This record gives sequence, C-alpha cells and structure tokens, in this order.
Amino acid sequence: MTKTFLNLFDAAWFFVERGDAPVHFGPLIILTPPAGAAPSYVADLVAQWRTNETFASPFNTVLRKKPFPCWETVPDQDIDLDYHLRHIALPAPGGQRELGVLISHLHSLPLDRRRPLWECHVIEGLEHGRFAIFLKFHHGQLDGVATARLIGRIFTTDADADDLLPPWSAGIRGNGPARRPIATQTAASTVSAWNRLGMLKSFGRAIGSVAVAVRALLDMAAAVRTDQTGDLTRPFQAGTALFNRRICDQRRFATQHYELARFKRIAKTANVTVNDVFLTAFGGALQRYLMELDAVPNGPIVGQIPVNIRELNAATAGNALAFIFARLRTEISDPVDRLHAVRRSTVAAKKFHQELPPAAIMPFTMLLTGPQMAMLIAGLGGVGRPAANLVISNVPGPVEPLYFNGARVEEIYGPSVLFHGQALNVTMSSYAGKAVISFTACSKSMPHVQRLAVYTGAALEELEAALGIEPSPEPVVPQETSA
Repeated sequence: MTKTFLNLFDAAWFFVERGDAPVHFGPLIILTPPAGAAPSYVADLVAQWRTNETFASPFNTVLRKKPFPCWETVPDQDIDLDYHLRHIALPAPGGQRELGVLISHLHSLPLDRRRPLWECHVIEGLEHGRFAIFLKFHHGQLDGVATARLIGRIFTTDADADDLLPPWSAGIRGNGPARRPIATQTAASTVSAWNRLGMLKSFGRAIGSVAVAVRALLDMAAAVRTDQTGDLTRPFQAGTALFNRRICDQRRFATQHYELARFKRIAKTANVTVNDVFLTAFGGALQRYLMELDAVPNGPIVGQIPVNIRELNAATAGNALAFIFARLRTEISDPVDRLHAVRRSTVAAKKFHQELPPAAIMPFTMLLTGPQMAMLIAGLGGVGRPAANLVISNVPGPVEPLYFNGARVEEIYGPSVLFHGQALNVTMSSYAGKAVISFTACSKSMPHVQRLAVYTGAALEELEAALGIEPSPEPVVPQETSA
C-alpha cells in the first residue's frame, strides 16, 4: 500500500481534535430534482451510486499514526461503501427545523479514524420535493478551497448532463466535472514525499525558509509593540468574549442569504474589498448582539482569517492555508468609520504575508499559530486569553448554477469547525451571484445565535444607507438549526 506522510500543519488537526470538538466540516448542498422526475428519483440516484465502487483520492486513504502520521492508500475492495454512504429521509413536513435537527446531530459525531475519513449523507423528504447531500470531511485532509474544487468535480453547469460520477469516484484530481471512472492510483505511479533524495534536496531549502519566517515573526512582534493605531494585531491580543469558553458537543447553525452584488457595490463605493465589507457587517452584528446580552468584552474582538495559499488549479488534498489576525472594530459605532478601520487592520495583517517568499509562508503560519495549536493539543483551549475570538472566513464559490444529473443545486451551506475557546465560526461563501453566510456555534456558549444572522443583514443595510447606496429589494429569511 502506498504511504504519503503528512506535513506538520495537516497532522496538527488530528492532535487538536477532541470527542466534544470534532474537526470536520460540510458542505451541505440542497438540490431540486429535474422537472418530471419520478417520485423514486432520490432512491434511484442512491441505488445508482451504490454501483460505483471505484474510489479516488482522497476517498481511498486511511490515516496511520505510527511511526509517523501518514496517509495509506486502501484498495477499492477494502472500502465499505455501505458504511460511508447513508440514505436518510426526514420526517414530515421536512422543513428547515427537521433538517437542522438531523444535520446538527450528524455534525456532532466524529469521523471513524479506522476508515477513510469521509461520509456522504443523502437526505430526502425536504419540502417542495427537494433533497440534500451532506458531505463530511476531516480538516486534516481537506480545507475549504480543496472542497470547493471537489464541488467543481462533482457538479456541472450543464443541466442536461446525466453521466456524472458520485463524489468518491470523482475525487479532486482532474479538471471539470468527472464523467468517467478514474483509475485507482498504484504504488508505481506515486512518489513518496519522504524518499531520501527528496529529503536531502528539500532540507536546505526548508532551513532557509524557516529562518526567513522567524525573522518576519520577530519583525511583526516589534511592529506590534510600536504600533500606535491598533491596526496591526498578533495572536493573544483579543479580549475574552462569552464564546471563548469550553464548548459542548451540541451545535447551532444559522444562515443568511444576500445578493453578492450588494457587497460589491459597497466595496466599490468605499474602495475596499468584499471581504472588508463582510467583516464590517458581521462586526456591526456582533456589536449589537454583545450589547444586548450585556457581554461586551474588555478588549478588542479579533478574527482569525484563513487565507488560501494553494497554487492556482492545484489538485491536491491537505491544507494550504495561512492565517491573518484582524480586528473587527466592534467598538466603533459609525458603520463607515468601522469599515475603514477594518480595512486598515486587514491591510496591516496581510502586509507581512505579502512580503514573504512563497516557501516561507507556511513556516511563518506554523510559528504564528504554534502557541495556539499547542494549547489546543494540551487541552487548554478556553483557558485564559484566546489567540483570537473566532474564525471568520470568505470562500469564493461557483459563479454559475450547478447541476447533478439534472438536479439543480439551490443552496450550499458550510457547517464548520469549533474549538475549545472558539465557540463561533462564521463563513461566507458565494454561489451563482448569492452570498451565503453560515454561523456555526456551540449551543451552550452562544444563546440565540439566529440574532447574529438577522443583525448582519441590518448592519449591511446601515452600511448602504451611510454610503448613499440604494439597497436592492430581496427577501431574506434567517434560519436556525439545532439539536
């Protein structure tokens, strides 16, 4: 069997995982069957999928931790598809509440490390004849950008295509939707990352990159000490908020939908980025939420923001992430002033990454987040000052509507990862001209998380009004799911 060793960043996700804090994420995809589909459409789809027992990367690898963490390729015949593929039906009426109870339960259960680390739940019985696909992946094997690439392999923009492969046969390698079986990777075609020649060649480069990263980290620490504006932020400068406690194993999940064009208009008018607008709108929502609960922390609210560093079109598993730390400026009431303050904070944070050579970005990220990871591995998350208050991310998604064998993708949600000490995760993703914001929270630490969804919309409207932008009319319905 072929073995590929994990890098330190990917391996760390397995060491920080706890029974009440599993490290897996979505997506949850809602689809509408094609017009004229038979009542047995979903059952027929699942039956068809069960005949596809060819597994592509990363669906055919198992984690081995001894003597070093590595991925071991598993032959197709040794993978139990009946375990990984589950067909479920919701009780009537199949509304958001019923779906939410189910997803919250499924999202609370860790993946079985003895098997390939994925599950595919096909859920029928949603109202209006819709059905859902909920995919679970371990963050030690895939990040959000790799998952977005996988979605591009599973789905197509062709509404008439009817020969698409299921996720595990499509895999992440290759371009465009997968329509033909993919040959199983063999040992002869795989080159281990730990072969001797590769280690000797890369060792010198690695030492040089680490030296550059250490110097950049020291420069960042010095810049933070001399910064008089508070724009530049490093880990462990955040105040302790109510969602920086130990978490339980129950989740709440809320979403909001908007026209992506609204974010783009604000960004163009104010000369900022779409992500700055997103951070500012959420900061306004969080400001209102904390004030209502009389829980404003004594210190700044800091977001830990993932940044994709994967090469363009790279069809690889694993994580290719850097992190920046930026202040959400919840202490500023004026929405436009808050927007520009957030912009200054993100620019200051990005500056150090942009000046690094590509090979030094990952060592810099590991040094920057190392103390936080060490605390989580030691079980000290939620004790003392947090490295950041929450993880908040923006993942670009498909521009055009997607289909699977004629079924139209209506919505793509993002149930995400929580840690002890970070009981809130907020993710914005775009799909077919829509911006979807997903709020994943610990039910014990975050009461009434649906208010954050509503307040984010209100904060977006405040930004538009303050900038003199006429808002586009659109129905926005907050949704909360919990178990």
